[in-house]
Amino acid sequence: MKKVLVLTCIMVFALALAAFAAPAAPDKPLEFKGSQKTVMFPHAVHAKVECVTCHHLVDGKESFAKCGSSGCHDDLTGKQGEKSLYYVVHTKKELKHPNCLGCHSKVGEEKPDLKKDMTGCAKSKCHP
Repeated sequence: MKKVLVLTCIMVFALALAAFAAPAAPDKPLEFKGSQKTVMFPHAVHAKVECVTCHHLVDGKESFAKCGSSGCHDDLTGKQGEKSLYYVVHTKKELKHPNCLGCHSKVGEEKPDLKKDMTGCAKSKCHP
């Protein structure tokens, strides 16, 4: 009986710890202010995507920093290189982690009626 109680306590603690590990996703869309156009990012629409997909591992640890945080993709004027926010969002090349355009292109292929909304530059879901 004690063993079951101890295991139950460990499981409850582990689940509680996991729930507190990730910060709560914002309920309002975030504005990504890059070099040219502001991008609106609604976390709620992306709720089915695991956080670590976008908030990828940094030095082997999960990071919930913003993409444009200092030391990450903080080059807001350049269009090339992994430090460029534009590049990591728009490139079609394979990176160490998934990117926005790669995922949106996949959805556009699966649902052709959404392609312009998902991958278009002007008046799209990215750049309203």
